[in-house]
Amino acid sequence: MVLDGSMKKMKSNILFPQFFLPLTSIKLARFVTSVDHPHQDYHDPPLHNPPIPTVTLREHYAGFQREGEKTGFLLALTSLLSSKFSKQSNTRTRITTSHVRTYALENSSQWFEECMTIESTRKWVEKAIADGDDIYMIVGFHTVVDARIISESVRGREVGGRAGVPVDLSLVAIGAIAPLGNIINPQIDGHHENADGVQAQFLAPGEQICAFQYRKICHRWLSHKNRGTAQLSKAPRWKAYDTWRTSGKSEDTKDTIEVEMVEEEMLNGDWDRSETAEGDILLISRT
Repeated sequence: MVLDGSMKKMKSNILFPQFFLPLTSIKLARFVTSVDHPHQDYHDPPLHNPPIPTVTLREHYAGFQREGEKTGFLLALTSLLSSKFSKQSNTRTRITTSHVRTYALENSSQWFEECMTIESTRKWVEKAIADGDDIYMIVGFHTVVDARIISESVRGREVGGRAGVPVDLSLVAIGAIAPLGNIINPQIDGHHENADGVQAQFLAPGEQICAFQYRKICHRWLSHKNRGTAQLSKAPRWKAYDTWRTSGKSEDTKDTIEVEMVEEEMLNGDWDRSETAEGDILLISRT
C-alpha cells in the first residue's frame, strides 16, 4: 500500500469511546466537530466521485515480545479496549478479534481541497467556525472482525439457572449496545463458573469500527488589507456567506476565510495512550 505524505505522518489513532460503530455509519472525507462522536453533527461533502479507501489487514504481531518492547497494533488496540470496558463495567473483561482492517484515504490533502470547492461544505465549515466548534476530517479508520467480549464477574451468583453477571446492564451503561445494535447475547445459561467468578461471552458479529484517524481543519480570517500579503498561500479561501461580514466596505473588514488541514498534535482531555511496534499511537479517553 502506498499512502500520501499526510497519512504517513498520521500517527494518532483515536479509539471510539462507545467501542463499536457499524461499518455503514462512517465515511472517509467526512467533516466532524468531535473526535469522540464522528457519527453525530457531521457533514459528508456531496462529491461526484466519493473516495475509494485503501484497505489493509493488520495481522497478529509475530515474534517473542521482550520486556519493555512495544506491542503490535492488534494487541495494543484490544488491550486498550479491554481496559476501558473493565473500568466502566466493573468486571474483568477481554476483547478479542481475528484481525483488524485499516481503511485509509489516499491523497487526503487533495480530497480536502476538492471538498472546499463545494458551496454546501463551505457553508457547513463556516457555520461550525461561527459556533466555536473544532473541525476534523476523517482520513482513516480501523475495524475489528467478529470481536468477542469476554466478561468475568467477581464471584457470581446463580439466579433461576442463570449466572448473576450484570453484563447486559454493563453493555447498556457504557453505550456498547446502542450504537452497535447487533451484539449477540448468548443468555449465559451455559456459563462457565470457577473459583474466581462467572464468565460470559458476547459476540459483535461481522465488521465493526473501533478507531479513527483525523486531520484538523484550521482557519483564519482575511481582510482586504492583508489579503494581498497572503497571495502566496495555496490554501482554500472564499468570501464569507454571512452578510454581516460582507456588508462592510472598510479595508480592515475581515470578510474572507482561509482554511487548511493540519496534523492534530494535541488533544484536549485525559487520554490513555499506547505506542505500537508499527509506529502508531493509540489513544482512548479516560472519561
